[in-house]
Amino acid sequence: MTNGPPHDDVASLTEKAYRAISGAIARLELKPGEALTQDRLAKWLSISRTPVREALRRLEQDRIIHTAPGRGLVVSELTIKDAEDLLEMLALLDTHAAYLAAQRRSPAQADQLVEISQMLLVAAERNDLAAWEEIDHPYHETLLDASGNLFLRRSIEDIRRRLQRLTYHLAIQPEHLIAGTREHVAVAQAISERKAELAAEIMRQHLETMHTMAMRLIRTHIVPVRGERF
Repeated sequence: MTNGPPHDDVASLTEKAYRAISGAIARLELKPGEALTQDRLAKWLSISRTPVREALRRLEQDRIIHTAPGRGLVVSELTIKDAEDLLEMLALLDTHAAYLAAQRRSPAQADQLVEISQMLLVAAERNDLAAWEEIDHPYHETLLDASGNLFLRRSIEDIRRRLQRLTYHLAIQPEHLIAGTREHVAVAQAISERKAELAAEIMRQHLETMHTMAMRLIRTHIVPVRGERF
């Protein structure tokens, strides 16, 4: 029996490949409609094809990429209507998640969320987008854990993955990064104080602003370059 790479190593490399490829898609380094091959991506990441294949499988399950007849795997496109629908759903679900989190959070979750939100604010004030992105993930993970609803969590995570290229380009605008992060801090504080209605209202306003700015970004910067599909 031949020995393959340890399972933990493959899992770690798969996660690395997943994050790298999804990040490149969000930054539009891998463009909507672009074909993806295991060999090219493995060479780019300096890893074997096995973790790349597993990462591509996950990305296809997440609908970030899809199989196109005669072309293989390609980066999925969004339409303006897709973006509007996803942003509407995110507003409804994330608002409810904040409400539930304020009611159900443990003391440890409350402390962790407040601490992470302060770290986010430091990164935003330094305009350190790489650090901010790294910290933002556990912020939302902690909030969704505190909501105590697995199906709500899965739905929100799915929407956020599909909107990643849009939210990334919003985050790189310093004025939005600072304002949005202060709202993250306010939501965390309301959850910590078990003020469910306040947490939900701040989250609703945050996502309403994000929706407005996202649609403006699409119409003024993305459509003139990419057209109606991006």
